[in-house]
Amino acid sequence: MDRRGFTLMEMLIVIAIITILAGALVPMFSQTRLSAARAKATADLDTIKTAAVMFYNDTGSWPATGTAGNGLINNTGAPAGWNGPYLEDTSLLDPWKTNNYEIYDGTSPTRRIRSWGPNKAQGGTPDDDITMLMTSNTLR
Repeated sequence: MDRRGFTLMEMLIVIAIITILAGALVPMFSQTRLSAARAKATADLDTIKTAAVMFYNDTGSWPATGTAGNGLINNTGAPAGWNGPYLEDTSLLDPWKTNNYEIYDGTSPTRRIRSWGPNKAQGGTPDDDITMLMTSNTLR
């Protein structure tokens, strides 16, 4: 008996094995992508924090609340002593491409920077918003 090729049963078994492997690996890859986006957002927040500290050193106050570009990219509403720009405009879009990072909360001694995270809205589960605190102690 001369056998060339595969039987239908052998082909179905191979397809079933490939489907099972793909089903197990796809969730792992999507979780890795989410972790990478969170890491990028945290690194971006750290860059914005460094720029805000330079702004603070030059002007004696934190940038105004709102989009992180106010005062860090342009001198709109910046106090005397502004020596920017402190950031490139391209560094302000979060990894989910929906929101700019924003500076909010607090008065002159403290500010926070945030990305709304993967849910693309303020609030949600504690893991959604990614925030970083800036205080005058940051300068020491």
